[in-house]
Amino acid sequence: MEYKEIKLNVSNNKIREYKQFEGLKLYSDFFKSEDGRKLTNKRVYVTRKQNYVYYERTDVNWNYWSNKDSYNSDFIPDNVEHDIIFEISSELSTFSKHLGKELIEKIELKYKNGEILEILDI
Repeated sequence: MEYKEIKLNVSNNKIREYKQFEGLKLYSDFFKSEDGRKLTNKRVYVTRKQNYVYYERTDVNWNYWSNKDSYNSDFIPDNVEHDIIFEISSELSTFSKHLGKELIEKIELKYKNGEILEILDI
């Protein structure tokens, strides 16, 4: 497996903070909030030392706010706060609380079967 340098922004305020490690992304998806105002990105990585990292970041959905139909004059971009979760575990199942047991089992199965990364000689 080819691990790459991963650098994640874990800043929950205006002071920048990052976590950096060597890893491989196992899962990534975006979810829109019910009202459409926020986007949540959820990711799972495996590190070179075979630990797992869960990263979740919730940001403003700028596409929602730039639409004139949903424009809200109360919206002040400077007041936007990021909601970030960064967790490390030796067990992938620890992240079931964030992703659900079924999805975690699918990720585990694909990873154990070597289906995450296929190197093609083309």
